[in-house]
Amino acid sequence: MKILIVSCVDDNFGDNLIRICFEKILRTVLKNLGVDLSSIELIKMSLKAADKELICHSDLIVFAGGGLFGINYMHYYDYMEEITRIADENGVPVVLSSMGVNNMGVTPENEHLLSEMLARKCFYAVSVRENPDLFRRYAEGCDYDIVQVCDPAVWSEYIYHSHLSKINRPVGKTVVGINAVRGGLFKDNGKPWKLGDEMKYMNDMKTLLEQRGVEYVFYTNGSFLDNNSLLYFAKEYDIPRERIVIPQSTRELVETIYGFTSVAAIRMHSSIISYALDVPSVNLVWNDKIPFFYQNIGYPDRAASFDTWSAEYAVNRLNEIQDDPGYKKNRNYMMSLYDFLFELMGRFLGITEWSKEKYGFERVKTELMNDPVSLQEDADELVLKVQKGEKHYLSRFVEMKKQDTEFRQLKKNCEKKDKEIESLKKELNKLNKLFVVRIYKKLRSLKRKLFK
Repeated sequence: MKILIVSCVDDNFGDNLIRICFEKILRTVLKNLGVDLSSIELIKMSLKAADKELICHSDLIVFAGGGLFGINYMHYYDYMEEITRIADENGVPVVLSSMGVNNMGVTPENEHLLSEMLARKCFYAVSVRENPDLFRRYAEGCDYDIVQVCDPAVWSEYIYHSHLSKINRPVGKTVVGINAVRGGLFKDNGKPWKLGDEMKYMNDMKTLLEQRGVEYVFYTNGSFLDNNSLLYFAKEYDIPRERIVIPQSTRELVETIYGFTSVAAIRMHSSIISYALDVPSVNLVWNDKIPFFYQNIGYPDRAASFDTWSAEYAVNRLNEIQDDPGYKKNRNYMMSLYDFLFELMGRFLGITEWSKEKYGFERVKTELMNDPVSLQEDADELVLKVQKGEKHYLSRFVEMKKQDTEFRQLKKNCEKKDKEIESLKKELNKLNKLFVVRIYKKLRSLKRKLFK
């Protein structure tokens, strides 16, 4: 049987973490159901690279999760619409798992598109990580339930156990992780900050933490553009290299956050990974998905709006929550995704739930710890980063070539105008000379008349 796993494949490693964790959890579910894993082919497909052949020849398509649903500047709707349309036309069942909302571009005029997509016959089951009421409104009249579950990445600690077990966590000291992002992220989401505002905030964080004798590290979630912004900030504010971490893989991102005692997050998956590792965090709200996550884990006060957020606020809140003894992952919340997939796959495969004993939390945890993430994931992500770097370089190269062509044309036009000006100057000089001669002759004529 072929199961096609669709996810956002990007150099923002939070997106990749969703798919990696989802795949590990799904494998554990299938094993729990007594399925021979060698009989199941799990195929990966990027959301932005729809392959019609893969879609048509799959037995089941599962969207692994993340903020893919909605209408926004990232055009996720267009990709989801195409994939589900092909699936619907070919009778391939589709599952949305841990689906999140990115709905910044929705209007009364285009909102119907989301309802029309969810009404397709191909949809077999839907689970969401946030805002279930919105999904239920869009799916009104559809013959499937909307189930709320966790983001797959909350299992990161156990999925990356073999790597994290080799790392020493900070003991007897505080290390604050300060998350950096591209400046345009805020503008794209209709928020008031620019890159300069973010850089001032980060420098204020640095100053306050140094005054308090607290260690800190600036880091990104791996995005090419986030990295550029952080490196630019480091150059402008003379930040030492040892105070910067730029992860080159999803594993390195998880390991980086594992080394913090608290996190001032901007990217939501910095908060999700922190939660997975029992690291307290606060998060600037630039998208509605962030407060939803903090509500789901029981800490709504740790997501702050732009009106509240500042370096002083972040530092004070992190100090308050640093040693919160109750900040531990909620097992029931974590198991919500496992329970959904267990019921879903049992039903899809015709295996009744009561014929197999569902694993409890400890068994799921053990199974995930014993199924380490392959280093091939690192290699694939490095290739992706190189390809994206080349793409950005090519884009910049093409832009510069275009500007160079325009400059050369402008230079030619200027040279042409210079020649025209020189020619006009010569003509003007001739005219001036003629004018002077004529005036001289006129004056001589007048003189003769006057002195006759």
